[in-house]
Amino acid sequence: MTAALDRLVADVEAALADPSLGDDRSRAEAMVPALRALLADAEPVPSWAEEPFEGGAVGNLVYADPDGRFHVLTVVFPEGTSSGVHFHGCWGVIGYLRGGDEETRFTEGADGAPSESSRHIWHQGDVTYLLPEVGEGWHRVRNPGPGTGVSVHVLCRTPAEHPHRYWDRTNARALEFPFVEVARDRWVARVEGLDG
Repeated sequence: MTAALDRLVADVEAALADPSLGDDRSRAEAMVPALRALLADAEPVPSWAEEPFEGGAVGNLVYADPDGRFHVLTVVFPEGTSSGVHFHGCWGVIGYLRGGDEETRFTEGADGAPSESSRHIWHQGDVTYLLPEVGEGWHRVRNPGPGTGVSVHVLCRTPAEHPHRYWDRTNARALEFPFVEVARDRWVARVEGLDG
């Protein structure tokens, strides 16, 4: 843990406990000042948390709430990598620490298929949300470069319990996309049933 990460965790805990914050958006907005402060800090996260895993994308777990309410990952996308179209089934707040991402948002149609609704390039210092309760759960992130992109994700639940689905375009279906711990505190999303 770093001092900036400690402050972020304290503010997330406070937002989740505040009864005056009645929905996910207001709780997410309450987390933003501490996340922005972390992004501007000289030592925001441990240095290992900015490293990819075996050359590929990874979520490095820097904090897990002991009550399982949320976790904090540094998500590392090497240049040219993409997440694929996927869905987060509960809230998240994302801040861009190094580099950037092209994020494409999708809305879910009546047939369940996501269709593109917007694109945005995020840069160092930017903050955005994942709010499925208001139709903001489907997205794809891609690092167009230059360099490796590192973002800080505050996500609901634990990595193993975070509801996560992947859109299989070939077969027009959503598949489970769980986070799997591939090494200590290093999590990778893996599609289940893609070949089936």
